[in-house]
Amino acid sequence: MALLAGHLAPTAAPVPGRLATCGRALCAPDGSRFSWRGVTAFGLVDLVADNREADAQAFIAWAARTGFTVVRVLAMNRGWMDLSPADGRKALPRTLALARAQGLYVQVVALAGTGSAEFSGDAFLHEQVREVARACAAADNCVLELANEPYHSTQAALNDVARMRRLQRDVPSNVPVAWGAARDHRSDDMAGGTYVVAHVARRGDRWDRVSRVQELGDLSQRTAKFVVDSEPIGAAESPQPSRRDSEPGAFFAQGLLARIFDVGTTFHCEDCLLARVPGPVQQQCAEALIAGATLASPATALTPVAVGAPSAPVARLAALSPQARIFAAVAPSEGVVLVLGASERPLPSWQRDWTPTAHVSRWAGLHAWRVARK
Repeated sequence: MALLAGHLAPTAAPVPGRLATCGRALCAPDGSRFSWRGVTAFGLVDLVADNREADAQAFIAWAARTGFTVVRVLAMNRGWMDLSPADGRKALPRTLALARAQGLYVQVVALAGTGSAEFSGDAFLHEQVREVARACAAADNCVLELANEPYHSTQAALNDVARMRRLQRDVPSNVPVAWGAARDHRSDDMAGGTYVVAHVARRGDRWDRVSRVQELGDLSQRTAKFVVDSEPIGAAESPQPSRRDSEPGAFFAQGLLARIFDVGTTFHCEDCLLARVPGPVQQQCAEALIAGATLASPATALTPVAVGAPSAPVARLAALSPQARIFAAVAPSEGVVLVLGASERPLPSWQRDWTPTAHVSRWAGLHAWRVARK
């Protein structure tokens, strides 16, 4: 990692055991907080099912080496992939084992592309959730998501609270489970699981879009559950308005804002859809997200604070443009400050018990500091 060396989880670190909810976090059996740094890997199970295990291993190794801790996979998709539910169930245990060997957790999405008559009936839906959950329960590196975007036109009208509640009953109680993302990332309509996933709106100005992570922090506070920024705008080799970005600074900010507001973060990218090792621009964006997510110690819980508050690291920032957005969060011994949309370099006035230990400013409009208490 070129940005801030020494803050990444080691490659192939042992899986610390089955995760469980602990307030607004996920924790290992010893009570330590889990640092959710996810990456989309929709095609990973399909690779294993197609006997392309070497390709699957290459992606998993890349994810671990880059600093991710979770890969998000689909257990079925008969749309843009040709992964049948039966093939997905058969390949899932091996996929879980391959990820575990590299110290990674797997977020398994049980239901995708269920809108056809073949897959929309209750009998199939319950069978699929039950069998995927069984494989998930047999591994100690698995968490479950019932459905990808339950509201989507490709799904079988899954954005029904009663229906999702019935499906959740097929999941063993020791497996963390989310229902799927609501249509609006601020909504708690699909927050009935033991943790929550949200898909942040991708429209608008870059810094406005990234700053919506704060609304996921609000959702976590309101539901008293762990929330994951599960499918934000993706990275690509070239930008696509409201769909893909190629500015690494946007992903650095995404990772850091997830830490500031104490939510999980997931890297979404064009190559990641097929679980393909990303191209060079996407690699830079992935590394930037990890750098943001690990600017403060990953095991430390941060609390957001307003600039100028007695507990804040910064009393004020001079030379700050009116459109700039300022975020800060602290722990007993460390903290972070992030400024987005600054037209000139801000001049922080540090509170007397805080001192900066790192400054990131390599992207236009972005400044971030790691600070320590004296």
